[in-house]
Amino acid sequence: MARRLGRQIRLLSVAVATATALFTAGCTNVAYKVAGDGAIGFGSDVMVPYLLKSDDTTMGCASGEAMTPLFLSFGSVTTPPDELSVLIYMVDGSCATQRAEEANLEYMRLSREQRIEAATDARIRSKRWHAVAARRQYAGYQALTRSMGEPGGKCPNFRDQNQQMIWLLGSAVGLMSVMSDAQSGGLIGVPMDIAPKAERAAACLDTPEGNQRWWGLPMAIRGAIWTVVPGITPAGKDPWKQLDQAMKLGEEQGVRLASALVGMIAYNNDNTALAKDVIRRHAASVKTIAPNNDYRMVDVMATDMLTLISDRMWTDAMGYRTPVGSFGKFWDEKSEAKKVDVKLDDLL
Repeated sequence: MARRLGRQIRLLSVAVATATALFTAGCTNVAYKVAGDGAIGFGSDVMVPYLLKSDDTTMGCASGEAMTPLFLSFGSVTTPPDELSVLIYMVDGSCATQRAEEANLEYMRLSREQRIEAATDARIRSKRWHAVAARRQYAGYQALTRSMGEPGGKCPNFRDQNQQMIWLLGSAVGLMSVMSDAQSGGLIGVPMDIAPKAERAAACLDTPEGNQRWWGLPMAIRGAIWTVVPGITPAGKDPWKQLDQAMKLGEEQGVRLASALVGMIAYNNDNTALAKDVIRRHAASVKTIAPNNDYRMVDVMATDMLTLISDRMWTDAMGYRTPVGSFGKFWDEKSEAKKVDVKLDDLL
């Protein structure tokens, strides 16, 4: 009798321990899901708007790279934050692009000095960072396809204006992934058909209302792609005229991302004269029209992108990047040449 009672007690103990473990695990999973939902909601509703209002892109990069693993890890216990991921990967990609461009400027300087081994090493570092940028940007584009469908097909029914912004920026980041991968030498293998898909995605918001609301970006994306993908420009459309109109809208609204796109396209097409004009125009615009307070970060990122192009041109011509206070000016302007010659304090 005692042996039978002891066996029943042991079985009861095992059952209680098992139930406790299952209950505890269930509570843990619920707690993680609640925490995940809260963190993702905080990221979308509070952190992103806060960062978009910031003008410190360096801090934005550091924050984005540091917080990415945390936010994305919650996707294993709750709904993956794909819409938030589009914005996170866009910022993370820009961080890698900045490092790639720094290595490229070093490569250009070393090449001028005939330091072949060091220049080769800098070029390799640049390509590796472009590959990191392409991987991150492509991940952002893939997050867009998971959350809102593959761009290039039927236009989505947008839930609100935030979804429209994510759709546009996700399409743009997909286009950037193609460009970054090309500069890496194709290390990632980003599909080239993203470019025409991004053009058709931008067409969903290429309306008077859409362009007015989104700084001319829909028509800028389409116009930029028309200049590089043959055979897709609609009849009667002039890509460069459309790009000019997009820049005007961006300037008027204080979010000049269209200008950055035009500058990149001009520079990549070896149209140095146009690239200079875009940079001059942008430099004049930021002095007279303040950035849109709600999207200050996007506007500053556009300035950063054009500054990189300016740095490339200055380095190619003079061996050093754009001098301090000379953004929007160039070495072949007589007044600027005099200023650069006398600014010996910059060497100290």
